[in-house]
Amino acid sequence: MKKTIFIFGFLLALCEAQVFASLCVKGQTSERIFTYAATIGTGISLNEPSCTPFAVQVLGYYRVGERFSAGAGSGFSFYVCLSQYKHEMTLIPVFADAKFAITRPRKFTPYATCSGGYAFAANKNANGGVYLNVSVGVQYALLGKMKLQLSAGYELQQSERLKEHANDYFSAGFAEKLNRNMLAFKVGIEF
Repeated sequence: MKKTIFIFGFLLALCEAQVFASLCVKGQTSERIFTYAATIGTGISLNEPSCTPFAVQVLGYYRVGERFSAGAGSGFSFYVCLSQYKHEMTLIPVFADAKFAITRPRKFTPYATCSGGYAFAANKNANGGVYLNVSVGVQYALLGKMKLQLSAGYELQQSERLKEHANDYFSAGFAEKLNRNMLAFKVGIEF
């Protein structure tokens, strides 16, 4: 838990430093170097047993060129097994992100994005693992500089959890490795 608090504190400090730097460096122009996004999403599990994720993420981007941005993000992924109606696991991904606009920015702009990092487990009887998300989507320019984002893609989150089994004759515990493969769907706002 201390790792999680430290990581979120570090990301918050990083975002504040980016905002200060963008105000100092580009305070006289209308061109924005830093943008931020917030997304929510879900997915269709490709594994058995099937657990449906609900994800909330925040991202910060640095504009490298007219069509390319790189950044970092974090969030929460809550996994719920619908067949048993129970919360199974919470993972906290921390990742780097690269975003490429397929065409020049317009009212509707298609884009591709790739995120990779590590997902920390919030449960004490679990460990996190590799996080990967590859998706394509479309941005719709709203009023001002805000943009609505819709995307679909593939997501992988690895994790490991402690499973225990006991009966009258013996008690056993083992580590269960999980590879959560899913089709991920996200909607968000970039500002």
